[in-house]
Amino acid sequence: MMHFERWSLLILGEALTSQVTRSSVFERNLLIDRRTLKSRLASLVSSGLMDRRASPGLDSDPEFTLTDKGRDLEKVIRELNEWSERWSLPVLAEADLSIATSSDRRGDQHSSMPEVVPIEVSVLGSFSLRVGGQAIAGLPLGSQRLLVFLALHDRPMSRVAVAGKMWPDSSHERAGVSLRSALARLDPPTRDAINVACAGLALADSATVDLHFAQDLAHRLLLGVEAVVARDLTTAALRSLSTELLTDWQDEWILEDREDWRQLRTTGLEAMSGILTGHGQPLKAAQAARAAIKVEPLRESAHIALVRAHLAHGNRSEAVGAYERYRALLHDALGIAPSPLLTELVSNLRSA
Repeated sequence: MMHFERWSLLILGEALTSQVTRSSVFERNLLIDRRTLKSRLASLVSSGLMDRRASPGLDSDPEFTLTDKGRDLEKVIRELNEWSERWSLPVLAEADLSIATSSDRRGDQHSSMPEVVPIEVSVLGSFSLRVGGQAIAGLPLGSQRLLVFLALHDRPMSRVAVAGKMWPDSSHERAGVSLRSALARLDPPTRDAINVACAGLALADSATVDLHFAQDLAHRLLLGVEAVVARDLTTAALRSLSTELLTDWQDEWILEDREDWRQLRTTGLEAMSGILTGHGQPLKAAQAARAAIKVEPLRESAHIALVRAHLAHGNRSEAVGAYERYRALLHDALGIAPSPLLTELVSNLRSA
């Protein structure tokens, strides 16, 4: 008897909705391990749901077709997907579709509540995931993208919305298959990172995201000295604001978040520089100002913060040098001069 588990259902669904036939296409679209794919296809063939078609010269990439028996499952698979969407259920685990026995249910009644495991998602710089303090390596790209998407959208989203935004160039059916594949590829420890509720998909309540902490830091700095705490002026805080969002990722849905973070962290770094200058820490203030300049070299407010930090430290030559370098950069790039505000800061020094 054929036992249906998540991969068999995903393969059948892919074959029904996308007319996929070749093994390599299943592997690419479903992000499935090759050994697992080979095993599931063999099981589907032996059960009479698919036929393996001979392809001369392509033995390494065989072609499979649905039999009448396999195509007859279309309604069942569609209704199962609709049921899962309607009740916001996670994808099927690696187990048979069967009803729990009475002994299973009795055991569940006496089981203790699961321990809440801390989950840390990092999107500043590069992606990483830690579960219970342990780094999770080898996470498939599709699963990484899903976790990042949910981390950037700090609210529950329907599966339809998630699939549409993450795979905008795919059909509704194809995007839905891709989302289910990404969910299915999550290993048990990482599957706990996603909360599936009636409101939609979201990161689990126990999950934290480094970007959210950095955003809160920047907002406190912008509120002024009375809103900040000691840790907001540390080297670690400076490093956090200096880090770009997912440096090497080019997904279209990331670009807007990256620009928002660029603007926020630049103003946060300038605010940090001003607060540090006022607190008598001009060296660290200059570091924060230079970090802001690195993000946006033509931004005058960052250069003003740097000049003020040098002046607070008594480094008049450094202040004039910083001004002159910016003046030359601005002239070469835009053909304009610095504002009177910045020029006035060093005018007396230059004439002395």
